[in-house]
Amino acid sequence: MCGRMNVIDDPNVRGFMDALGIPVYPNANADFRPTNETLLLVPNGQDIASTTMSWGIQPSWSKTLLINAKSETINEKTTFKKAFEQHRALVVCSGWYEWKDEGKAKKQKYLVQHSLKQPMLMAAVCFAGKSPQDKNQFVTLTCAPNKKLKQVHHRMPLIIHSDEIDNWLLADSQQALQAIHPIESEAFQFETC
Repeated sequence: MCGRMNVIDDPNVRGFMDALGIPVYPNANADFRPTNETLLLVPNGQDIASTTMSWGIQPSWSKTLLINAKSETINEKTTFKKAFEQHRALVVCSGWYEWKDEGKAKKQKYLVQHSLKQPMLMAAVCFAGKSPQDKNQFVTLTCAPNKKLKQVHHRMPLIIHSDEIDNWLLADSQQALQAIHPIESEAFQFETC
């Protein structure tokens, strides 16, 4: 689920960042992949700031890179609990890609975007690099899909509505849990690539 994102240099993204008072924009990358770096919104005291991190972590117990975590268990799993409590973030993106199994070893690629082409805020938790030379990293959160996106995949990114930015980034973890729910189907569209 959500192994690639679409981050484009777009007037809607620029307007959104300007409205937040953060005149820094994500680098355009229509095929943003794990290990790539992108711009995240993070708390800075009681303000919101931006920083750059790379997508994915590889804990010592894992043989593979972890890029997603289930939002339903984010406050329980040892690997993610502390990051959820103390280091929540938002990835500013224009959409993401899903591959739907069409049978006979064929998969169809879909681009999922906001219906009005507005920027989306994908929930994430952050991890400090293991040494001063290492980049800080993040994983995105997933949730059960809404009715429309269930047609494409059994999970979807946890998208934080713009009204819930402060609860996700600045409030305590109990308030942040209130932002964990799929956004209504009408907010999304998907098309084949």
